[in-house]
Amino acid sequence: MNAPLLDARDVTVRFGGLIAVDAVSLAIPEREIRGLIGPNGAGKTTFFNAISGLVPHGGAALRFDGRDMLHLPAHRRAAAGMRRTFQSVQLVPQFTVLENVLVGMHTGIADNPAASVLGLPGGNRGELGAQRAVIEVLEFLGIGETLLQRVNQLTFAQQRYVEIARAIVGRPKLLMLDEPAAGLSPGDVKMLDALLRRLRDEWGMTILLVEHVLSLVLEISDRVTVLDNGRMIAEGSPAEVADDPAVKTAYLGNENV
Repeated sequence: MNAPLLDARDVTVRFGGLIAVDAVSLAIPEREIRGLIGPNGAGKTTFFNAISGLVPHGGAALRFDGRDMLHLPAHRRAAAGMRRTFQSVQLVPQFTVLENVLVGMHTGIADNPAASVLGLPGGNRGELGAQRAVIEVLEFLGIGETLLQRVNQLTFAQQRYVEIARAIVGRPKLLMLDEPAAGLSPGDVKMLDALLRRLRDEWGMTILLVEHVLSLVLEISDRVTVLDNGRMIAEGSPAEVADDPAVKTAYLGNENV
């Protein structure tokens, strides 16, 4: 059996005396869409932040694509192919879409500074390649016409897509999405569903999805992991998780409701 793309074991995050994530383990094979759900305060985003290196964490192991990530900083994890989005849109509003998405290529542009300054051939080859990658990903997302628009001129749904574009422009192996459907209309959620399937099927991406829109998670996920009070309480197929008494209790307060 092949090793999982992401193998996190006993991930634990403490804030003072509060244990926000309590020994959570997660193994995700390649090209899987994994849903990560739970009620408010369950520890989902904190777990995301730990995996991506934004908060200090303990754990027995954190391996990605066969490499040990446990003690690497966030930028090294991103360079290795782990990219993420955030609950609230994290874009520079006065910058163009092109400029915002180019940020996602920061680990892949390798211009020769001296050649660029002197105007020598090939001096800006890396930047031109990055711009072509941005155009390609925006066309893939269906927002190619926004390339030179400022982000503050876009609709909220378009801004969400720009953030996804920034995360995927470097062609990561693992895409971690933190509530991408937040604030979207039902029609936009359906388009997001189709997009995530295409990213898996056409680009071969593995996706870890935190989302409160349960209909999206249960419809699109291959498997679902459920957190409550910082601990994993269930894991399985969408049907298994939806029928789990512990999950019903966590969301509704009474498994008989």
